Amino acid sequence: MALAHIEQGVQRITQQLGLSENLALLDRAWEAELGGLTKLARIIALDHDALVVEVISAPAMQELYLRKKELIRRINRHFPSPFIKWLNLRTV
Repeated sequence: MALAHIEQGVQRITQQLGLSENLALLDRAWEAELGGLTKLARIIALDHDALVVEVISAPAMQELYLRKKELIRRINRHFPSPFIKWLNLRTV
């Protein structure tokens, strides 16, 4: 019974903050698709349909830049309906 109460509380807080369940799934999808690159690039924001990513090295930036379209497609496969359209890369 306690588990149901916690779940309802989390759902309520998520709705109040304007978050969605997709955020947790997005983090898992990012890790699954980037593998070792997650140490060099992290999601810092979701701006409407754009994923904003902070990258800490020039080689990682180049790798992600070249794979932008592929990454968007692969990340969107993890969701019932695709919602990421852009990947904005920033350096630290």
